[in-house]
Amino acid sequence: MTDFAFTPLVNDPHADVITAALGVDASNKLNDNDVGKPVILAANDNYVLCADGDDIDGFVTSLEAETVNDGFSVGSVQRNKRFQVQVEAGEAGTLAVGTFAVAGIPAVAINVKQTYPQVILKAAVAGAALWKVISIISGTGVAGDLVLIERV
Repeated sequence: MTDFAFTPLVNDPHADVITAALGVDASNKLNDNDVGKPVILAANDNYVLCADGDDIDGFVTSLEAETVNDGFSVGSVQRNKRFQVQVEAGEAGTLAVGTFAVAGIPAVAINVKQTYPQVILKAAVAGAALWKVISIISGTGVAGDLVLIERV
């Protein structure tokens, strides 16, 4: 029998990918090392890297050399579909299939490459930016394990 497992949908033609200003301000530009990190919408028509416990509005998928809005980075943010993420090392709960995830404590600082975005269990399911665990990639969904999340 052939095995089947959910996978990230690379190059999905229906992905919601937008161009956006990225970073806190002109002094805190994102760079290529920030690709793959989770972001949240901010007040200046921009997206910033998520902090611990933030709902995830999308993931950075690319950055351009240009700047916008007097020095902000500019790039692409994917706001739906699937992403492979890692359960944050400090997570005491289990991200089982069907549970929801939010941003965990970033494993690295701005402009530093990160292997996998960090997530934690979402305690309450209120809010618009819901990412559901749809597959356990490694382990059982506890700290350090890889899971696949999908925007619902």
